[in-house]
Amino acid sequence: MGPKVDARALLSAVVSPFVRLDDDELDRMAEGLRPLSRGAGEPLLEAEALPRDLVLIREGLVRTYDIEPNGREVNLRFLGPPNVAAAMSSLIEGAGQRELIEAVTPVVGYRFSRQAFERSPHYERLMRILVEQHYLSMERRLRMLQIPFARDRYAFFAEHLDRAIVQGMPDYHVASYLGVTPETLSRAKRKLSST
Repeated sequence: MGPKVDARALLSAVVSPFVRLDDDELDRMAEGLRPLSRGAGEPLLEAEALPRDLVLIREGLVRTYDIEPNGREVNLRFLGPPNVAAAMSSLIEGAGQRELIEAVTPVVGYRFSRQAFERSPHYERLMRILVEQHYLSMERRLRMLQIPFARDRYAFFAEHLDRAIVQGMPDYHVASYLGVTPETLSRAKRKLSST
């Protein structure tokens, strides 16, 4: 499969569950996609005053995170393929980028211009869908953080996140996401496996 066909197929896989695009529009959108490859630990996008690009994820796991004033990283969201990685808070607010986006495992996909995305006749609907998915993810995380016991928090995480994320995300990232220490997460996983 050539790069253009692959880009088009990935775009279709991400968008088609929500918006029906005709072949011409898929082709037009796919033309603006540029191949992207990042190693584990590398940023997917540079931190910018206002994000210019989004990333279609074909392979790999991604995290979005924030750095608190004390220097501690806080994982906000995990993404696996096929998906769109974007600095969502910045896109929604039209403000400077706060969250950072990083490849947790090697990532392969396509980078595309936010401006090209905004020119799509389906932009409003696509943006609404991205925002809805972001909201649902944050709501799910908020519910999870209200669970008092780490074992039950991890069980919620394992039940509600994609299998690839649950199995492939390093424990120290999962612990941050759950709001517990890595040691507490390890005990919680042992308790769950013994029941």
